[in-house]
Amino acid sequence: MAVLKDSVTVTVEYFDGQDEGDVGYPYYAASSDDLNFVTDGATFEELLTSVQECLMLCLHDTDSRAEYGVRPDAKVRFAGV
Repeated sequence: MAVLKDSVTVTVEYFDGQDEGDVGYPYYAASSDDLNFVTDGATFEELLTSVQECLMLCLHDTDSRAEYGVRPDAKVRFAGV
């Protein structure tokens, strides 16, 4: 049986929204290579809600935990901001 990871890393970035092709207002983006998701939010609180939803979807059952190789009680480490 494979050893499951006991933590996942979520990288958070802040964007001022003014770069070419950007949305025109500031926002936060988060991604996890461990769980293969990207999400965003207009505020940091909105971003945290989105991250929580992504974590729940990725780890909602035994099959998906095994697919990502992550323990159900894994800690979340935020990197970036």
